[in-house]
Amino acid sequence: MSNTPPLFGDLDKSAKDLFDKNFDYPKFKLSLKTKTESGVEFETSGSHDLDKGRTQGSLKTKLKFPEQGVVVSESWNTNAELDTELTYEPSRIKGLKLTLSSSFLAASGHKTGKLKASYRGEYFNVEGDVDLQVTGPVVKASSVLQYKGWFAGFLLGYSTATAKLANNDLSLGYQGSDFTVCSTVSDIQDLHTTVHHKVNNKTEVGLTTGYNVQTSSVSLGLASKYTLDDGAVLKTKVNHMGQVGVSYSQIIRDGVKLTLSTLVDGRNINAGGHKLGVALDFEP
Repeated sequence: MSNTPPLFGDLDKSAKDLFDKNFDYPKFKLSLKTKTESGVEFETSGSHDLDKGRTQGSLKTKLKFPEQGVVVSESWNTNAELDTELTYEPSRIKGLKLTLSSSFLAASGHKTGKLKASYRGEYFNVEGDVDLQVTGPVVKASSVLQYKGWFAGFLLGYSTATAKLANNDLSLGYQGSDFTVCSTVSDIQDLHTTVHHKVNNKTEVGLTTGYNVQTSSVSLGLASKYTLDDGAVLKTKVNHMGQVGVSYSQIIRDGVKLTLSTLVDGRNINAGGHKLGVALDFEP
């Protein structure tokens, strides 16, 4: 197990992926990833939202310069939005990563930009960014410390437009060889706890709980992942509202993966309104 902790936003990533990844409802999705001999990566994707009746697509390109530690990426979608990102990781300062990103919406002429810097080392991972919005910059800073499996982290955000804190989060947890427990308090009113346990090479289970101090509302979710002998992956999840999600992923041939997912309202099975998702991924 590495002594370098993840970024603050990735502390409970293993549990989040268990609940979110491969559950694509209510969309039909298609994606294609290719790479040229010169190293340029292309990703073309499209989706149709069955609930909203809306279809959209995007084209992403990524160009890497390993010797200089530079990565340039650009994406364009059917909403006429152009996103660009420039990442620099200097070889002389191991663990430092600098990122400059921008977004331009052609229809309205709206522009945004973000400057981000992160630095990681043994037992720590810190990050700061400035979101350059029209109404005023939003400044965020986060830090995570880890020692012998125990970790603690915080995230603070300040909006210059409102002169108020935009984020005030604190996380505590423990990461073992086969499990992770993470509890986060957001804005002193939302408490969220996740547990991820890798039972063996084929089985994973997860738990998520939430509590809001102001409304006294409670949330609960359970999820599981099982890898079959042929490499197919079956995932299930259920929450306190009786919603049951099921996902099945299968590599049907080299470079082609099919994912089927559904969400069923267990409390109103006969009422309809259940969701279906299909995803087809090509990666030669």
